Amino acid sequence: MIELTKVQLQTSLNNLLEQENGLTTVLEMTLNSLMHCERTNYLENTENNKGNGYRKAFAVGMGKQIELRIPRDRLGMFQPMVLALIRDQRQQLEDLSFELYGNGLTTSQIGSLMGKIYGKYYSKSAISNITATFYQQMEQWRERPLDTHYLAVYIDAIHLKIRRGTVSSEAFYILLGVKEDYTREVLGIINIPSESAAGWKEVLVAIKHRGVKKIGLIISDNLTALDTVVPLVFKNTAHQKCVVHLKRNILNKVASKHKEEVAADLKDVFNLDLVNDTINKAFGRLDVFAEKWRKSYKHIGNLSFNPMNELYFTYINYHPKIRRMIYTTNWIERLNKEFRRTFKIRNSMPNFESALTLLSKVAIDKEDGYFRYPIYNFKFDKKLNEIV
Repeated sequence: MIELTKVQLQTSLNNLLEQENGLTTVLEMTLNSLMHCERTNYLENTENNKGNGYRKAFAVGMGKQIELRIPRDRLGMFQPMVLALIRDQRQQLEDLSFELYGNGLTTSQIGSLMGKIYGKYYSKSAISNITATFYQQMEQWRERPLDTHYLAVYIDAIHLKIRRGTVSSEAFYILLGVKEDYTREVLGIINIPSESAAGWKEVLVAIKHRGVKKIGLIISDNLTALDTVVPLVFKNTAHQKCVVHLKRNILNKVASKHKEEVAADLKDVFNLDLVNDTINKAFGRLDVFAEKWRKSYKHIGNLSFNPMNELYFTYINYHPKIRRMIYTTNWIERLNKEFRRTFKIRNSMPNFESALTLLSKVAIDKEDGYFRYPIYNFKFDKKLNEIV
């Protein structure tokens, strides 16, 4: 056995480090030696046990793959502390991959980025294995049990390009709820290719199966047959249709010379500041508005003939402090904008599962962000806070 002085040992190490892949080799030798010494110390303090060879494993170190010789013992009790450090590193890399994937990068892009930072070990297949775990986590989140009561639920559908042989636009149904503690959470993200009454019923039934028994108020755009589906699934739930969307649809068919005046009239019809307002009074204002513009615009004249337009005035039944929060789908529109921003760098998704996973990650990030701050104005409305 040759004994080297510290100076000689340092010189040998320096020479080794100067060689190609020298740093990786030294790291590999150091970790293996540390584990060997750990086992020696462990066996010295353990009775009726001895060494039992080594098992091979691989890890990432200094941008390269390193080969580890993990010592074993006869009783299978020994666990090197060094492995915990390596596992922590892998967990950090997985977390980083999740974040990058959640921000819209593809597995190929993540693999390329990891290759530049950590070496070629993180190939596309390795990243795909990591994202497979990510898929499972997101699926568990989408299927989690829900609260029994929500003050309000905002619902909408977002359409994304999905590849199923050919690329086509598919609907993803989104539900955003206000909880009893006045914070918000995304209740559901469900893929049903075509938006329909049957689809909306399936979505509402799905959250009912996950534990939802009562919803105080549903807020939506003028979605396909949703007004007929809500009473079938949640019998006593009120429904508010988005006033902002209605105004926009009306103004889109108005000539430029009339837009300003029509917009001012609409503001009077849907006056949120009338504390003692009633739905009957609001319909009266709507009738006056429709009569004024009936000769010029048929779509405005027909507004007063449709009894379902009462759903645009549901907000009047609630406390003035929350009317601006429930007369529009602005909150879920903002969430959909975040979804679209994430998908913007992709032409299409390879399948609907990957789209669901990406939507789920964005939703979780929002729940961990501003959604966790309570909207205390909801506490002023006794109707929504009643639990049947």
